[in-house]
Amino acid sequence: MKKCIILSAALFFMGCGNDSNDKSTPGTGTAKTVVKDPEAAKGLELITKSDCLTCHKLTEAAIGPSYASIANKYKVINESSMDSMVTQIIKGGKGRWGNIPMKDHPLISIADAQSIVHYIMSIKE
Repeated sequence: MKKCIILSAALFFMGCGNDSNDKSTPGTGTAKTVVKDPEAAKGLELITKSDCLTCHKLTEAAIGPSYASIANKYKVINESSMDSMVTQIIKGGKGRWGNIPMKDHPLISIADAQSIVHYIMSIKE
């Protein structure tokens, strides 16, 4: 009986380990996202190093809309929607997705915000 408990505990902890080779998108449970576009991959890296995942998740609404909902709303990125989304990331905003304001991120450069938008627009629900 004692061996069974020890074995069960060992298997449990092995399953809960932090696998540094895991390519899961943070904040999405076990959802896997393959990011082939280098610009989108850079955007994902920037998101994981920022506070974005505090309010946004891949496919579930949280404090803010899911990235998939944002991608579905804009569908195709053009210069106008890119500028709008970049401005929203850098300056923050309110009203597009409800009454909760989006925090500004003034330290994110325009180029980095564009990479983040490329990642968001690469998500398909």
